[in-house]
Amino acid sequence: MKKSDINILGIETSCDDTGVAIVKNGFVIIDSLLSSQDHVDTGGVVPEKASRMHIEVLPLLIDKIINRNSNIEISKIAVTLNPGLVPALLVGVSFAHGFAKGSRPKGSGSWGSRSKTKGLPIVNINHLYAHVYANILTNPNIEFPHISLLISGGHTQIIKVLSATSMEVIGQTVDDAAGEAFDKVARMFGLPYPGGPHISKISDSGNENFVDFPRPMIGSNDFNFSFSGLKTSVLYYMKSHKGVNREDVLASFQFAVADILVRKTIKAARTLNINTITIAGGVAANLRIRKEFEKYRDEFSLYFPPIELCTDNAVTVAGLAYHY
Repeated sequence: MKKSDINILGIETSCDDTGVAIVKNGFVIIDSLLSSQDHVDTGGVVPEKASRMHIEVLPLLIDKIINRNSNIEISKIAVTLNPGLVPALLVGVSFAHGFAKGSRPKGSGSWGSRSKTKGLPIVNINHLYAHVYANILTNPNIEFPHISLLISGGHTQIIKVLSATSMEVIGQTVDDAAGEAFDKVARMFGLPYPGGPHISKISDSGNENFVDFPRPMIGSNDFNFSFSGLKTSVLYYMKSHKGVNREDVLASFQFAVADILVRKTIKAARTLNINTITIAGGVAANLRIRKEFEKYRDEFSLYFPPIELCTDNAVTVAGLAYHY
């Protein structure tokens, strides 16, 4: 390892995934561990339960990643500070501060060893910026500024990305996020949480043109979204049409979401005369949404993160911290 190398240990606990990772110089993934929680008994994330699981799992993951990379000198600690579930965030932040204070800056020995020094520096990371960074990490030569569509369970935003650390939200949902709409529609059909992957799988055998669901705010003069009305339309359709094929209804719903997301994002890029578009967040793993964006490959440079970097993870937390 070169003396100039900066190895950052990332910690992510913003929701229900517990993640730790070590990333060198912002782009080289040394190691990564992720533990996802089960919500079969609750049908969704319960903040108190999620935080308790972080308390149990995080020390084990840290111990494992440090021990199997004992030759790596950790330079800094990066931790997700916001946004997210407050109880869950507090676990990660509290652990990061305790870990940093008790670690050796040029450590040898276990991660819990004490030192008379001030310990390792901490970099606080915005969870949404970390999602956007997934495409920068995997494409170091990406053009700035670019437009990023961030789609997750809790957020749907169009962001003008000026640099890895400078971003401007130019459009966002006024009600439900896209991922939230997927979860709520999935619940109507008795599908498990999270709903997105299940809807995507079932939709593969459906006719996406079966129902022409509305596209709320598609003609508005801004770059904002609305998914609450679309979700309600699915509910009303199911109440008034008994015995319909769920594959067709879900495929039609998924297509409507993809259509809204893509058309709004393309509109933003054209309006601002920006030729590069990235897609980030958990819903970016949706193959139908990716397919819809691919129609514009001749007009724009399009980037999608690897599937493993779409969901919450500590890799992007550690990678982004390098740039601060």
